[in-house]
Amino acid sequence: MFCFSYGSNMASRYLREYCPSAAPVMRADLPNYRVEFRRFSTDMQGGISSIMEAPGEMVRGVIYEIPEQEVKALDILEDIPQGLYRRDTFLVLGEDDRWHHADLYRVVNPSGPYDPASQYIDMMIEGAREHDLDPAYIDHLESLRDNLA
Repeated sequence: MFCFSYGSNMASRYLREYCPSAAPVMRADLPNYRVEFRRFSTDMQGGISSIMEAPGEMVRGVIYEIPEQEVKALDILEDIPQGLYRRDTFLVLGEDDRWHHADLYRVVNPSGPYDPASQYIDMMIEGAREHDLDPAYIDHLESLRDNLA
């Protein structure tokens, strides 16, 4: 199945710890949303991402193909059983200029916003560079990292 990764899961090194068969398919965008750090991670001591509606904005990311069995393991990592995140299917615009149904994870009850956890934003930057996302987006992520105390 297709999963749209926009946070730490963009980094294949990280994602494959939980989904060893995950294969990147293409870059993709989710229009009319933006990434915000709306859940505080006590493990990482900072914010981790979710998407929030934002007309005219764009979430950059990557579509991965992941076997359904491994997606179930990812559900556990994303705290779906605890009700912290949920997995929803969205239409994302692939770099092939076609719309694709892809599942993504987002926070159930957003709070904050918080400053991103440094370890988390580093994984986002790694994934964005790995998949050659829009340079302006990579610059944005790096500026978030540079502004952390």
